[in-house]
Amino acid sequence: MATTVREFSLEYYLFDRLKFSGIERENLNDLVSIVVSLKNKYGIGPLAMAPHGGPIPSGLTVSYIMDSITMNKLLRVIFDTPRLSSVTVAPRGIPHCLHFDVKITLDG
Repeated sequence: MATTVREFSLEYYLFDRLKFSGIERENLNDLVSIVVSLKNKYGIGPLAMAPHGGPIPSGLTVSYIMDSITMNKLLRVIFDTPRLSSVTVAPRGIPHCLHFDVKITLDG
């Protein structure tokens, strides 16, 4: 007997993860749509995400790990992203010198 497995979208998982983060619903919708659009347009999936700001969060910090070619494409596009607050790029280290940790902060 075969069982059916339902797959959910990235947007569903992000909303589920952040529904109790304290970010207003409309603001969260906008921020998640920006992250999902980066995934859909450029194939860049987030590694981790956390609410940003305090005492009441109003933004998101999204972490990515990518190689230098993908990072080059992202940096050409990311500066046109609405609500961009900061971008931090750091090399992963000696054995992974062509991989980078990229943190993007989007504010509300």
